[in-house]
Amino acid sequence: MKAWVLLLLGCLLATATQAQVQTRREVWEWTDANGVKHYSDAPAPGAKKIVILGSTTSSSGPPPTPSASITKSSGSSDANASYSLLEIWEPANETSFFGSDAVVNVRIRSTPTLQAGDRLLNYVDGRLTGQENALEYTLSGVDRGVHSLTSVIVDAKGNEKIRSSAVVFYVKVQPANNPQTKGPALRPPTPKPGK
Repeated sequence: MKAWVLLLLGCLLATATQAQVQTRREVWEWTDANGVKHYSDAPAPGAKKIVILGSTTSSSGPPPTPSASITKSSGSSDANASYSLLEIWEPANETSFFGSDAVVNVRIRSTPTLQAGDRLLNYVDGRLTGQENALEYTLSGVDRGVHSLTSVIVDAKGNEKIRSSAVVFYVKVQPANNPQTKGPALRPPTPKPGK
């Protein structure tokens, strides 16, 4: 069932990138008795709901080099300032990371830059990261499974102004024993003397 969910998520994300649309997706997350996280589009006993909201946009050209944190514009706050872009451009959508010690570097950009009085909130699997107003941050110790990143810009009252498209990434643990290297190495037979 896990492969089916991954295939479904991949198809949905590929379809969504073809047009600019507002999307709302409900995903259910639960951990089985072996500690493995599962995701599904249908609820299961003990599962919690994750709502992924976003709009798909496409961009061209190389990404700009962002600063480590957003520089708020000087001057008066424009409560009606609108944003044309809020994008998580690293990691790329559907990137896989391997190992329990995987580090995920996250980079975000907005057009225009964050306006005075507005806040950038970053989420992993629907939970705040604590990286407010950060254009770059690092995730470590992420559990194995499928995860989503989203960012939202809100005004001083907490009203949403723009939301990024969700970026999905995978954390996979490589098996401890590689079947191709298991056991002693095979060597060609040693020729017998005189033959």
